[in-house]
Amino acid sequence: MTPYEEALRRRATTWPEHGHWRDLTTDVLRDLAARHGSDLATALVYDRLVRSPEHGPFIERVASAPADAPAPADTLLAVVPGACYREYPQTGADGRRLHDDARRHRWPVERIPVASFGRLATNAQTICHWLRARRESTVVLTTLSKGSADVRAALASPEGGEAFAGVAVWISLSGIVFGSALAGWFLDRPFWRTVARLLCWRHGYPFATLEELRPHPPGAPGHRFELPAGLVAVHVVGLPLRCHLHSRQARRASRRLAALGPTDGGGILLGDLCRLPGLIYPVWGADHYLNPVWDLRPVVRRVIHAALEVSHTAKAAAERSAVLPASRGDR
Repeated sequence: MTPYEEALRRRATTWPEHGHWRDLTTDVLRDLAARHGSDLATALVYDRLVRSPEHGPFIERVASAPADAPAPADTLLAVVPGACYREYPQTGADGRRLHDDARRHRWPVERIPVASFGRLATNAQTICHWLRARRESTVVLTTLSKGSADVRAALASPEGGEAFAGVAVWISLSGIVFGSALAGWFLDRPFWRTVARLLCWRHGYPFATLEELRPHPPGAPGHRFELPAGLVAVHVVGLPLRCHLHSRQARRASRRLAALGPTDGGGILLGDLCRLPGLIYPVWGADHYLNPVWDLRPVVRRVIHAALEVSHTAKAAAERSAVLPASRGDR
């Protein structure tokens, strides 16, 4: 890290307010960014997450997990791509880097063929149908950006319980689980709303998809959601400072959403992290497109291995707790 980053991290560690990561709501971070700058607000989120009893041990487990170990037996890596992945693969939304990396390390991998910018219900149906046809393998579901919203819709669907029975781990990479603040920005401005409508018409996208990605306000249906029992979810989120925003897309998104507080350089408000169910793995210096100055693919492999360990441990504990009461009764 640069001297500026080190000083910022030290300042965040000694910051006297908001000692728990769940205290860092959107309103709190927006106020902090307005008074002290978005960099400090971002550093505070990172500090509270890595030192939390909920996420800190998992972050340490990832650091010690093997990056080059072979895939666990009978495990299939399934990739749900992000928005517009067919038309704009250069954004990384197609998951090609993950796909190629998995094959290089001899991990079985497939991409779930969701529509490029499809309605949430349509893509959810595709995901559920695909999962039901892969019952022979333990599935590690990896989603990119909008793909996480598609999976959330799949989990909430009538078919979700049955379809996700074979999914051990869900890795959400820059997932817009609660919608995209950028979608709200475009929809709330008449000129840009028209531009978005024209782009949807040009590519054959349903404009209603953009409406579905408007962020859920507090108290609205979908503001929170629960994970099914047995599913381990890990949300990998980039926490960039302004100096880390190397791509034009990330810099533009950050400027557009600056009034709402710190973001991941894309559509995720860092204040929404306090609502996520499951584990959070923050990546210092990465943006929404997970394009830091280093190669993130080994990190993703370590996250998968660590998440599978958590899943196996939880499953074994559940099996023991199911046996113990019967054993006591027998005695």
